[in-house]
Amino acid sequence: MAPPSTLRASVTLLAVIGAGGAIGTAARYGTALAIPVHLSAYPVATFLVNVVGAVILGAVAALPTGWLPAHKLTQPAIGTGFCGGLTTFSTMSLEIYERAPGGMAVLYAGASLLAAPLCAWAGHALVKIAHVGSPDQQPPPEQGPSKPPEKRQT
Repeated sequence: MAPPSTLRASVTLLAVIGAGGAIGTAARYGTALAIPVHLSAYPVATFLVNVVGAVILGAVAALPTGWLPAHKLTQPAIGTGFCGGLTTFSTMSLEIYERAPGGMAVLYAGASLLAAPLCAWAGHALVKIAHVGSPDQQPPPEQGPSKPPEKRQT
């Protein structure tokens, strides 16, 4: 049997992921209420939550350890929990099936399968760009007396 501290850490991790999942699921449900889905139309709500979730997950995956002064449970809460609750492959699959055969099914499937990885890449890239530009990644200033700028001859 695992020691109590390990068991407590596991339960805490599950609780944090569950809380993130509940928030993500509520956000997905709210999006579906705000943007109702019609069988004859493009499923905007599902597409939107999937690409937004992909951007967020790409960004969370790129966060270097210790870069943000956040708790170590933040990444699993947002990545596994929130994004797992927000995004939905199963609903996307059902919506494709409901629109098949036809151009709408092909358009939705193609757009989803292209947009989601591109959005994950964009989220990842944005964090990498922000991290490179952050003060903790800049070279330290040179030590010692500063020299006055040299005069240029014209």
